[in-house]
This record gives sequence, C-alpha cells and structure tokens, in this order.
Amino acid sequence: MLKIISNPEHNLADPACMVLSNLTRTKLGSEKVFQSMEGNLDKYIDIFCQEKYNKKGARLHYLASVLSNLSQLPAARSYILDPSRSCLQRLVSFTDYKDSICRRGAVLGLIKNCCFETDHHEFLLSEAVDLLPKLLIPLAGPEEFDEEDNDKLPIDLQYLGEEKTREPDPDIRKMLLEALTQLCATKFGREYLRSKNTYVILRELHKWEKNENVLVVLEHLVNILIRFEHEIGHDNLKEIEVPDEITEKFNALEPAL
Repeated sequence: MLKIISNPEHNLADPACMVLSNLTRTKLGSEKVFQSMEGNLDKYIDIFCQEKYNKKGARLHYLASVLSNLSQLPAARSYILDPSRSCLQRLVSFTDYKDSICRRGAVLGLIKNCCFETDHHEFLLSEAVDLLPKLLIPLAGPEEFDEEDNDKLPIDLQYLGEEKTREPDPDIRKMLLEALTQLCATKFGREYLRSKNTYVILRELHKWEKNENVLVVLEHLVNILIRFEHEIGHDNLKEIEVPDEITEKFNALEPAL
C-alpha cells in the first residue's frame, strides 16, 4: 500500500490510502505501518502536502486519516513534533482546507493528539508553528470588534470581513475546541491564549453555536480561560493527582459512556 501511494503514476493510490486508514485505526496496526515507513514519515507528509502529486487524479485525502491515526503513537508524535523536521508546520495549513472535510478533519485530529504533549506547548504556540490562529480562524465568524479587542487578536484574525463563515461541521468545531482545551493544560498555554484575546472569538461562537455537544466543550474551555491562575492553582493540570474514590466513580461510568 505504501508503494502504491508513493507511486505518482498509480491509479489505485486513493483506495490504498483508504486501506491504510482502516489498518491504522488500532494501535497495533499503526505500529506496523509506522515501522514499515522505516523512519521516513517525512516522505508521506511531503506526498500529502503536494495536492497534485498523483498524476492519475488521486487526491490522497485519506492519507490525512493515516497520518492522524499514526499520531496515536508516542513515537510518531515525537517525530512530527521534532522542530528540526517542520512536519507540523506543513500540516497546519490544512486546518481550514475547503475542498475536503476528510483532509481537514483528520489533520485536526493529528494536531489535537500533538496538543496532549504538554512539553511541546511553547513550540506549538511559537512563531515556528503559530498554531493558535490556525485553530481560531475556523471558529471565527464575521463579527467586528472594537479597536482594543481587535488589536489584541493574532494578526490573522483581525478584520476578517463580513463574508467570513465558520467551520460548518460540528465534529470538527468540537475537535478545534478540544485542541485549544489541551493547550490550556499548561499555565503557559492558558496565559498565551488569554494574551491573544481568544475569549472574544469563543464568546461570539457561543452566541452562534447550536450543537449541544460542541457547547459543552466550549463552555468548559471558557471556564478555564476566565479563571485566575491562583484559582486554578496548578501549572500543569495533567499533573494533578486524582483521588482513588473519584477514579473509581469514573471507571464505573465507562460502560454507560
């Protein structure tokens, strides 16, 4: 399957991507495929980013699903997040890709998985990746803000215009918010999102949003951002020890979920 995808003249590249997408859904399948790539994930990211790579008309949208599935592996995340490779910098441009819901949704799944790596939050939010505006632009609408609020926003979110529309798919909006929530696990991430006036984008989204599943995630994120750091009391929320009795209650709920 990898050889078929790599061949720009092969007319079965899209079905090959779909086969690998199914094979990599499990951790074991992802491990086998990642091993078969022989440490050269860059090659397949390059192929994915070249929209006309295949000369027979294959679009390779499902290669995004393969990459997203691979990101469940710590080794794949480490590879993608290596600053010397610029893998993520190439992939984030697809967060607002209009031509394929499969492509932009899977790329966002990969980004969300990478956001679980709290040690890399400063890198993700740095100018090298500039992830925050990539996550906020699909959530932004045509609303106009006063000069003070506007100046605090990332430059890419200033003066979007009355024709600006939000991401139409609720599952993708939910993933965008979940990625932002993961960035709020660290004090650095929370303070950075506040400094870039993320709240005003979320406030307007809340007025517009009708999907209950999205609203639950959105309200949780806003609740984190509006709290003072002394109220939160932890630099890294992932390092908080959960009492055994609370863990047992959550485990008891698992079958119902």
